[in-house]
Amino acid sequence: MDIKRALPHHQLRDVVRSFEERRVELGSAILSWPVPARPHQILDVHLAEPYRVRVDGGKTSTMPDVSLVGPQTYRRAQVYLSGSVHVFNVLFQPCGLNRLVGINMTSLVNQDPAASDVFGKSAVRLGDAVRMAPNFDQRVAVVERWIETMLERRGPDGPIGIASRRMIALSGGARIDDLVAASGLSTSQFQRRFATEVGMAPKLFARTIRFDRTLAARRDAPGKPWTEIIHELGYFDQAHFIRECRAFAGLPPSSLIGDWDNIFFPSDD
Repeated sequence: MDIKRALPHHQLRDVVRSFEERRVELGSAILSWPVPARPHQILDVHLAEPYRVRVDGGKTSTMPDVSLVGPQTYRRAQVYLSGSVHVFNVLFQPCGLNRLVGINMTSLVNQDPAASDVFGKSAVRLGDAVRMAPNFDQRVAVVERWIETMLERRGPDGPIGIASRRMIALSGGARIDDLVAASGLSTSQFQRRFATEVGMAPKLFARTIRFDRTLAARRDAPGKPWTEIIHELGYFDQAHFIRECRAFAGLPPSSLIGDWDNIFFPSDD
């Protein structure tokens, strides 16, 4: 699989974490992977055949050409790829979508709507512009201009954006009390605004970050023992991780084989 990645301009880094593009020719082969709990907000622009998805064991459906994937709190979907796969991704910061459109992010948790349902006709124009761009760098430039235009109508970054990015940077290891103290908000204000702007309560968000990083670490170093990985990521003990694994992936760690080897993880910043 060919993967390209770019960071946004400095002035956009409180909204966007990275841009990525994946391309692979599968022919008649089918590549499949489960989607466990994860903290990400992602905009997908399909430049070839869109993914097919089965949600909660239901019927398989085709993703919209331009879609949003909100944060996930459990193993909800199974994704299937075949034929020509070429997709451009925008990985948002935890408060990125809230900054752009003011949406209450709890409405996007465990959802993957068409981008036009959130951004309106602007998403359709964006998808057309991205598909017309001749290369990855030009596609990045198209999206950056679109985001800059939207930000002209929005307020500055706030304390929840700063706190949530800190949690990402520390792989979910930041102390919530410290983040509240640094925010200048009361605990109840912090909790309420965090849920609105990020979509989850702070503790759940931290747990999904850590679990996501744990699966990525295992994928990147398959020969590394689970005990070593979970120790590095700050789990209390193996029993703690097993409980989290069942909650977020629906399986014990020993069963994370097969399709789980195909999981796509956004690159770390």
